[in-house]
Amino acid sequence: MPRYSFFSFSYEDVKNFRVNVVRNSWLHHNDDQTFYDASIWEDERTNSPAKLKRLIEYGLQGTSVTAVLIGADTAHRRWVKYEIIKSFEQGKGILGVHINRIRDKNRCIAVKGLNPLDRLAFEISNDGRKINFYELIKGEWYVYGDLPEINNKKSNTLYFESGWFSNDFGKFYRFSEYFESYCWTNDDGYKNYCLWVEEAAEQAGR
Repeated sequence: MPRYSFFSFSYEDVKNFRVNVVRNSWLHHNDDQTFYDASIWEDERTNSPAKLKRLIEYGLQGTSVTAVLIGADTAHRRWVKYEIIKSFEQGKGILGVHINRIRDKNRCIAVKGLNPLDRLAFEISNDGRKINFYELIKGEWYVYGDLPEINNKKSNTLYFESGWFSNDFGKFYRFSEYFESYCWTNDDGYKNYCLWVEEAAEQAGR
């Protein structure tokens, strides 16, 4: 079935054309698929955080999967972090794609950037009612200020229950412990991207 994908990325990777390679490949494989261009929020720096959050929430509507396109500075972008956590709350599939080895307009590759999924985490409360979010800053975990907690509910990407064989209540996980990341070049994203999206959607029950 067609999957509607939300692309989360740094605007710097639009300017160097790396994001465009993924975007154009996605459209080439299936004309029924679509994406939402997160660069509009990077350009809206003068707007209030509340307005930016509303724009992101609007962009996520109707999508199945959020693909985080990871360049040199993506992990440090405030709104990329928010897009990931909001995607979790809305029950989207989530995956990361390193794009640093895609050649830019000057035919150069870049240093591999930090993975945002390694630097965001969640903790299930001891009673299982809440999920608390954290971000890694200078080697220390801090409460994620833009969305500190949500209810643990079945409409999230992941739902945690207590049972005989497993109990995640009170446990702390990085996003990367649950959500896969790939390299566009080394893992042949041109061929396999649709498969990655499908697997992420299925993980989220979509």
